[in-house]
Amino acid sequence: MMATTAMHFDTGYALNGFGWVTGIWEVSVGHDEDLAWWLQAVRQRWPDTQVITEGAFGLEWRKHTPNNDALNYRFDAKGTGAPGSEKDLEIQWFMNKEFRMALLRNWKTGSPPMAIDLTRYDLPVHEPDHPQREWSLMNVLNQKGNRPQDKPVRLSKLPRDDQRLIFARYPELRNLA
Repeated sequence: MMATTAMHFDTGYALNGFGWVTGIWEVSVGHDEDLAWWLQAVRQRWPDTQVITEGAFGLEWRKHTPNNDALNYRFDAKGTGAPGSEKDLEIQWFMNKEFRMALLRNWKTGSPPMAIDLTRYDLPVHEPDHPQREWSLMNVLNQKGNRPQDKPVRLSKLPRDDQRLIFARYPELRNLA
């Protein structure tokens, strides 16, 4: 929990100028002692942290982001080795008005980053015919790997239109393609 919090409050803050985490899962499983420990550790490490409701966060977000025109934020995280977090992997998320994208790489071996998620917001979308609890907006490539096309791919192997869109916003990624 602290590693994830640090990803958002340290690295995320450095990249974006803001940081946030949610504690919904932690609250829902009923580990009161763990939650209390985490909140105390957060307060000690980041004393200016505010604990607010999701609704208050949404209102604050809306105040600073009235529309998506200037939206451009990132998350970078290396795995911790904790369950569900592979220690040798690093993920980078890029989110903006045009698309969201995730790149995954093995930082220990220095492998090239592979796109595992690319969702363009300019393409037609359809909600599921039968509403589901966990559905995602899917078009180009989705991290869940539910469809045959959802295989990790080098940026240089994406269609030219996708590359143009990505490199127009993040020209530094050309070096990684």
